[in-house]
Amino acid sequence: MASSPATLLIVDDEPQVRKLLETLLRHEGYQTLSASNGEEALRLVAQQPPDLVLLDIMMPGMDGYEVASQLKGNPATANIPIIMLSALSEPSARVSGLETGAEEFISKPIERVELWLRVRNLLRLKAHGDQLHKHSQMLEQQLQQRSDEHARLDVQDLTRLELEKALRLAVERDEFALHYQPKVELAGGAVCALEALLRWDRPGYGAISPAVFVPVLESLGLIVPVGRWVIDRVCQQIAAWQCSAIGAIEVSVNVSGHQLIEGDLIADIAQSLAHHGVDPHWLEVELTESSLMENTEHTITGLQRLRAMGVKISIDDFGTGYSSLAYLRRFPIDTLKIDIAFIREVTSNPQDAAITRTIIELAHSLDLRVVAEGVETQAQLAFLKTAGCDQIQGYLFSRPLPMAELERLLLEKSGLVGP
Repeated sequence: MASSPATLLIVDDEPQVRKLLETLLRHEGYQTLSASNGEEALRLVAQQPPDLVLLDIMMPGMDGYEVASQLKGNPATANIPIIMLSALSEPSARVSGLETGAEEFISKPIERVELWLRVRNLLRLKAHGDQLHKHSQMLEQQLQQRSDEHARLDVQDLTRLELEKALRLAVERDEFALHYQPKVELAGGAVCALEALLRWDRPGYGAISPAVFVPVLESLGLIVPVGRWVIDRVCQQIAAWQCSAIGAIEVSVNVSGHQLIEGDLIADIAQSLAHHGVDPHWLEVELTESSLMENTEHTITGLQRLRAMGVKISIDDFGTGYSSLAYLRRFPIDTLKIDIAFIREVTSNPQDAAITRTIIELAHSLDLRVVAEGVETQAQLAFLKTAGCDQIQGYLFSRPLPMAELERLLLEKSGLVGP
């Protein structure tokens, strides 16, 4: 598409000069506007900025010097080239015009070819300048975008560094706590076990989700000492309950694959059980299905040693992996926990219902017990009873509880769910 012709503003108090210039410039294919004085010229420029201004120096009222000075002093119009028209031959007149910002001079009477060449050359320079300006703006925008991206990254990096620092201090200052969520036996309706869950109230921030801080602990290599603390604290608590009215109760502990691969999980568990005088069968270790797939042979060996000690093994979030069924018979496990993703829509999604039934049947065929997590409705409970699930946990019965609330519940643990 051809570009539109340039628009030139002619400013001169003499009508004959304006008419002559309009005729010459239109003959060359330009569009023209005209003004008879400086005030009118500034109004026209404000309404429709031209590509170039032909400006007479000597006019009544506001002269050409003042008009040029105002145009060049305004950032919005400073890039419009100005050719001053003058019948004055004194060099001082030209110097004064250049001082106000005019780019060119043409002496009156005006010669057609000179007019055309000066206008053409200035418009070429302006077009090139406009391209450079657009390119500069584009570069500035790109730089600003990159600067904004770096600023966001810097904020994220700073937030991450602050979180890492806070977690290191949390380990040093023993800021972690354990909450416990009851598991309920569907056959009798009583609390039959607990799951220990790591909690952290970050000073000045409040409770931080384990989904946020546990991966950071893993990346910092701190999950091994924190996991060791969890196991020891759970064994200590089992021993305390065993000597109280509550009595001994099975507790499951979530274990990271890092603890199996990088730490000495078996030795940590053996030491804590012996130190607190707890029989191994009261402790259950939960590993996610995905963590079992990492360094499989090493994991199987470690789990076999735990099983030989008498510690129970559970696969958490079962059903979300894709290859563990091939290994299932090789893992020394006692329990499958059906992932909450299937339980959430088990009464409304036929596929989730079919998967849940299949997991229960598969587990029972391998003499494994099945726990459904995330049970929140009576309809889900009814489905799981009918499907033959062994145990359930979820907000329908209890959220994870701090110690004082948990012990009150355990002292009244019978009859939570009807048979």
